[in-house]
Amino acid sequence: MGPAGAREPVVSGLGSPSHAGSEARAGGHPCVSTGPATVRRGRSTGALVVKLGGRALEAPGALSECAAALREAGSAGPSARATLLVHGGGAEVTAWCARAGLAARFHDGLRVTDAATLEIAAAVLAGLANKRLVAVLRAAGVDAVGLSALDGGIVRARRHAEAETLGEVGEIAAVDRTLLDELLAAGRVPVLASLGDDGEGALLNLNADDVAAAVAAALPAGELVLLSDTPGLILAGEPVRALEASALDAVLARADVTGGMRPKLRAAALALAAGVHRVHIAAWQGTGTLAALLEGRAQATTVHASRVRFQPEESHA
Repeated sequence: MGPAGAREPVVSGLGSPSHAGSEARAGGHPCVSTGPATVRRGRSTGALVVKLGGRALEAPGALSECAAALREAGSAGPSARATLLVHGGGAEVTAWCARAGLAARFHDGLRVTDAATLEIAAAVLAGLANKRLVAVLRAAGVDAVGLSALDGGIVRARRHAEAETLGEVGEIAAVDRTLLDELLAAGRVPVLASLGDDGEGALLNLNADDVAAAVAAALPAGELVLLSDTPGLILAGEPVRALEASALDAVLARADVTGGMRPKLRAAALALAAGVHRVHIAAWQGTGTLAALLEGRAQATTVHASRVRFQPEESHA
């Protein structure tokens, strides 16, 4: 494969995309639906990228359920697809920071990472979280391979534009999918921890939603699933079932879109702009969640690259 840094990146210039429709109003906008959406059923072609948030699978049995679902997604058959996982570990990082007497701080949904916090994040993300997840997946029959985003030069990162505030945090400059292609072609499931480097020997904390979106864009994946402890986007107290990419700027401009939802929506925009068909933002809802998400049956916010038709809520009287 040659010396480190010898390959040209497959996807470069990854940043915050500009969305058409930034002038649209989110409230009452035809590109936002709180009711059921009429979408194409069945599984789209292309790889599947799943991002697991730190609290996504905390419920008893949830991790084993997810492992079984991922085994099914990659099984031989007409619906089989190459599958890749990206994970964070924010809850565990916060817990270990608390043990060390370090307070967790966030800015615009991203963790403020000083030098001490970075050491804990690296140990948790590339160590405990990654290897624990790989062990469960392999026990379920998934041929999982644990890596960090920096391994093999998969992700080329740079210091975040707001590094003065965020500290040792990176943003993604490019993705080289060479190693991922080799693993996926061999039927393996890469499991990427959201840890990067600056190219000069220093580690950087990466947001897992950003990593998942950039990797999905580079493959490109057919669908991206962002799993966390939130069931999806809430606007004006109502869950949003379907959202068009053209409405994302207006949604992000709203004061009630805060915290971790902001990087998820930005990640969705990046992935869709690069050719990913759909992005699902959801919480784990028990056995069958993954299949239900891909078939449009689960409670979630699905962001579409193109216009979808909406239908009113069905009456169950």
